[in-house]
Amino acid sequence: MISEIEDLYSMENVEVAFNQQNLIELLLQSPRVDYEYRKLRKRSSLDPVKTNEVYFLSTGAIVTAHEEFPVGIKKDGEFIGLDTIILQSDSTYHYHTLVECEVIVFRKEDVLMELFSHQEGWLFLVLEMQKQNRLLINRSLSMRGNSISILSATFLELASRFGMKHNDAYILPRYFSKKFIAEYSGLSTSSVTKTEVILKKEGFIEFSDKVYVVHLNKYHYLEPLFS
Repeated sequence: MISEIEDLYSMENVEVAFNQQNLIELLLQSPRVDYEYRKLRKRSSLDPVKTNEVYFLSTGAIVTAHEEFPVGIKKDGEFIGLDTIILQSDSTYHYHTLVECEVIVFRKEDVLMELFSHQEGWLFLVLEMQKQNRLLINRSLSMRGNSISILSATFLELASRFGMKHNDAYILPRYFSKKFIAEYSGLSTSSVTKTEVILKKEGFIEFSDKVYVVHLNKYHYLEPLFS
């Protein structure tokens, strides 16, 4: 089914017509949809299957884990639980807050009804599931290299998605601590400490005022060290 869909549409074309920003606007404006704002403490867990809810992250960061292994991080402006609309059985994904968060909570059936009332809605939902699967595959592949390639890929991802640009560098949020970097990379803290020495020497990262600073333009200089 997925291959047939890809023959007719591309993800880019679908996202132009229908994306997560479109969906949240439709849900908030729809008279048929009930929702509530909810604040979550740090290290709170979310279970969209058990609660039969879908969440939209307004502020904060939420870690996505697959079988206890972190495979991604949701940032503000992203949904959590869309994949469970089609997959009725227990999801293999688990979620916990990295910092204090605020989410908008919807009933799953309301989201489903709103999605299916639009031509591109069902296709968007299927492709969102495909995106989740690709995320898992890409994360698995990136974890197969040596510690330099793994840690470099981690900093590349975090800086690209969460970094605040300052001149030619990207400053990571303070909650991306060394402990979290190690957990997210699947490396020990001691391995991260040793590998950071190499990344700092190559000018890829700095650690200043308890935050990481990443120089993405230096990433390609590290590639000879990946094998």
